Amino acid sequence: MQDPVALDEVDRRVVHALQVSPRASWSQVGAVLGIDPVTVARRWERLRDGGAAWVTAYAAAPRSPFALVEIDSAGHSQDIAALLADDPQCATIDITSGGRDLLLTVTSRTMAELTEYLLGRLGALAHTRAVRTHLVTRVIAEGASWRLAALTETETARLREPPMPPARARAGLNADEQAVLDALVHDGRAPTADLAARTGLGPRRVRDLLRDLLRSGRVTLRTELQAGSSGWPIYAWFFLRTPAAAAAVISPRLGSLPEIRTVLEIAGPSNVIMAVWLRELTDVGRLEAAIESQLPEVQIVDRSVVLRTTKRVGVVLDSAGRRLRTVPMQR
Repeated sequence: MQDPVALDEVDRRVVHALQVSPRASWSQVGAVLGIDPVTVARRWERLRDGGAAWVTAYAAAPRSPFALVEIDSAGHSQDIAALLADDPQCATIDITSGGRDLLLTVTSRTMAELTEYLLGRLGALAHTRAVRTHLVTRVIAEGASWRLAALTETETARLREPPMPPARARAGLNADEQAVLDALVHDGRAPTADLAARTGLGPRRVRDLLRDLLRSGRVTLRTELQAGSSGWPIYAWFFLRTPAAAAAVISPRLGSLPEIRTVLEIAGPSNVIMAVWLRELTDVGRLEAAIESQLPEVQIVDRSVVLRTTKRVGVVLDSAGRRLRTVPMQR
């Protein structure tokens, strides 16, 4: 396995800035960070070209069903991960320790399509001993909101977009909007001229569509980086059981923890599942102890440490966690 790309403090500040505002101009980022814009651009290009950091995009579909799926693979976890890597419905693939070999995030447009993928595609896989599905009922926190904590609150505030009147709500994307999203998926920072060339639309039309898609919240831009370069290289999933009446209060408290990447409420015996990034393996036990101490009504049912992530939110990764290519998600 190749070593992670080494990020110095300036690199981390650049990545954090793009987590806050993925399409901020280099002049704006440079002004906030106190760095020449050309230097900022070169820093990002080195990280992007090396696969250590990237900006992708996906359609925000709050009513679309999705699920977490555990697979016991009888020792064939890497084979199954490679087989599923180019499936649009399979957004994230984690190879894990513990009571499951693989943990997948599966998305779809309708419940019927989700069911067909779960029963048809995953149910027919060779070398699987068991497939267990957890349907997600509510998203409390997601990885797009996770930050590197390399900037001050003042710097972060300078990068945030000013509030704008909400755009008229619409369901789905029309053909031109979908074309812009398809181009953004591969590079969420692509200049307007590049987006226009890829879509065949005029630059002004692209600017208007992009502004509307982002302002309406129908498209999400997400800045990600190689986990091993983040300073938080240990990735783990926790399966929790909370009293149903208290879940609405407990879940947001879990989502506020700095280590948290994802918190999901699910329909199942473990009614809350969360993903965390940690600095050291010993922090798994420390976090468990903190949860048990601060939230005694929460029972930790199980946990799994991720050995390798081969795909994260549509981005296929190499063995070191670097971006190889992007497979647009079905949302």
